[in-house]
Amino acid sequence: MRQFLLPFLFFCCTAPLFATHIVGGEITYVCLGDNNYAVTLTVYRDCYNGQPPFDNPAALGVFDEHWNLVSWFALTLMPDDTIPIILSNPCLTAPPDVCVHRTSYQATINLPFREGGYTLVYQRCCRNKLIRNIPFPEDVGASFTIRLSETTLTECNSSAVFNNWPPVAICVNEPIDFDHAATDPDGDSLVYRLCTPLDGADPVSPQPIPPNPGPYQEITWLDPPYNLLNVLGGQALTINAKTGFITGIPNKLGNYVVGVCVDEYRADTIISTTRRDFQYNVADCGTPYAAFFTPAVQCDTLGISIENQSQTADSFRWYFDWTGDKSMTSTDFSPMHTYPDTGYYTIALIAQPNDPCQDTAFQTIHVTLNPVVTVTATPVFITIGGSSQLQAVYPGNGPYTWTPPATLSDPGIANPVATPPATTLYRVEIPDSTGECPLRGQVRVVVQPFICDEPYLFFPTGFSPNGDGENDALKFESNFTESVYWVIYNRWGEKVFEANSISDQWDGTLRGVAQPTETYGYYLRAVCVGGQVMEKKGNVTLLR
Repeated sequence: MRQFLLPFLFFCCTAPLFATHIVGGEITYVCLGDNNYAVTLTVYRDCYNGQPPFDNPAALGVFDEHWNLVSWFALTLMPDDTIPIILSNPCLTAPPDVCVHRTSYQATINLPFREGGYTLVYQRCCRNKLIRNIPFPEDVGASFTIRLSETTLTECNSSAVFNNWPPVAICVNEPIDFDHAATDPDGDSLVYRLCTPLDGADPVSPQPIPPNPGPYQEITWLDPPYNLLNVLGGQALTINAKTGFITGIPNKLGNYVVGVCVDEYRADTIISTTRRDFQYNVADCGTPYAAFFTPAVQCDTLGISIENQSQTADSFRWYFDWTGDKSMTSTDFSPMHTYPDTGYYTIALIAQPNDPCQDTAFQTIHVTLNPVVTVTATPVFITIGGSSQLQAVYPGNGPYTWTPPATLSDPGIANPVATPPATTLYRVEIPDSTGECPLRGQVRVVVQPFICDEPYLFFPTGFSPNGDGENDALKFESNFTESVYWVIYNRWGEKVFEANSISDQWDGTLRGVAQPTETYGYYLRAVCVGGQVMEKKGNVTLLR
């Protein structure tokens, strides 16, 4: 036990830190002979979102086949480095918020033959909080393990070693094509498979010293939609069992934990398995994506306007007649253009035209000029409550579509009657023979402002109650009042008639006696629709 005293004192005096930084790792070994093995622990951490730094030292546990702790070692931290972000497509841009540090721990340990062999273990908690394919990743630890079988111990076997670490960043909606092959120094057969990473330490004891004994549970996938058959979403991640070549197309941004195992066979028997636990950072790497919108048919004008919908590009060249006159060009962001004539034209947009990563979008449009429908109205000017007869003049039978329809007698005929409560622009559309461009016309019916006075309110200046059937009674006339009051006085100021209703009228008598021909005074008060009030005094002449 003396050889473990110093590491124990170091660890017991240093409080373990809760980590949110682990993004992957693996353990490999090389047989040196005489039961000596050079063990390498490689650990990867997120240097952008995670914390704290790497463990120094790291605790490596050695367990027998029944998970009894045989011994453990304090591995010294070696210098770390930042993994470069290498994208397979030179037209993509490395995301700015992805960073991974790598470090290794190495030790030479003596492992004499033991029935059932050994398992080497390093544990840590917790995983990166941004992982999307497992629930509560900040509470999920990692166990990096490798087993030394009896064959390994008796035949001095060395483990397989992966040739390359997976890409630090991969691009959303871009293919993953990665050679995940390993090398075996003994020439044994290697078989590759995706495997579920192992859980490990927990937030209560994030840095167990020595590591906790197994067996270790596999992590729980956030299923659906993620599981071992589809760890990233999109086109499922797969690995070639013979070559270790990984393919797939992720379709969602985020971080995803992945496990890859390589089984080492000798004489059809598995003698060792190297487990790799890592994290894919699926990012938007950007492309000079060219896109634009303009209506496919321009019906009433030779001019067009274009909406540039391109992404991640800052320079453009437009060709308004790509298959014809290429002199019609523009470098504006969202240009306007007027064609010399009607016809079909192909518009081309090149995003980043001077860049090897340029992108091009095309659209064919039809520019046409249809005749305009002539629309008339009788009078164009009406008063409130009035109506106007509309008429669409077109050498055909429709069908007609008038808008707005609510104030029309029939919006589907050529000549509807309009009764608008306010000034209204009426439009009519008639489909053409191609179905592309409806013929259009319009007319505005003006509703003149209402005034609570003549000519909307009328009180005559005279009447003749002589029984000839014409103008025999004095009455107030209006279609725009809510209430009315009027009164008639003779020359001596005597009230001779009083009206409180729009239907009241004076027949020229007072208590059944016909009043003489002369001039009478009147007072009139009317409340119009909408609350306006008119008050008026004047004279009215009675003639017999």
